[in-house]
Amino acid sequence: MFRQKMGGEDVKVSVELSFMEAVQGCNKTVAFQTDLLCSACGGSGVPPGTRPETCKRCKGSGMVFQQTGPFTVQSTCPQCRGSGKIVSSFCKTCKGNRVVRGTKTVKLDIMPGVDNDEILKVYRSGGADPEGNQAGDLYVTLKVREDPVFRRERSDIHVDAPLTITQAILGGTTQVPTLTGDVVVKTSKNTTILPNQTSPYARSSHFLYRNLTEKQRKLIEEFAKEEEREDDKRAAARASG
Repeated sequence: MFRQKMGGEDVKVSVELSFMEAVQGCNKTVAFQTDLLCSACGGSGVPPGTRPETCKRCKGSGMVFQQTGPFTVQSTCPQCRGSGKIVSSFCKTCKGNRVVRGTKTVKLDIMPGVDNDEILKVYRSGGADPEGNQAGDLYVTLKVREDPVFRRERSDIHVDAPLTITQAILGGTTQVPTLTGDVVVKTSKNTTILPNQTSPYARSSHFLYRNLTEKQRKLIEEFAKEEEREDDKRAAARASG
């Protein structure tokens, strides 16, 4: 029989995003089970080529009135069961419900900078309304996977870049991965990095500056040269082996 319902079904789904998809934005397609307008009858609930007739008892209002003494009592029409329509036969596919369960797909345009567990509301993209009014809404929960290199803290992107001891003390350059590719970063002299220092507001690397004498600096520079020579020897040994 025809159902009385205000609006279509609201649907909740979840979508998994990579870290880069969440940061840069992307397009996704979701598929879910919900009510769809019956394709066999076009959502009319009756076989093709036939039309429901107006209920003669309630004249299409779906309600009947009965006088009881000085009072008038209103009740659902027993002839059409409140639909206001009378049909001789129902659609065999939807059995008069006007909708059937099926798979619906919706394309999503996800904007850059979304957060984990953020919920997107897509209006009128849920289940169909059997009464032919507005469809329900679609609620999409975004699940952002962790990245092995980057981490997000509020609106900032953090990354760890390892330095050798000589780079930290004498300064130098190191490659640092960014969202658009590696960049070369120059570190200052006399810098020691204390990683994973945490405050209530942000997690970052802290830099301590240390004054070296000229003799200490020369010793460290010689250490750096020796370190470089040893790296070259190891590389040559691997190449020849």
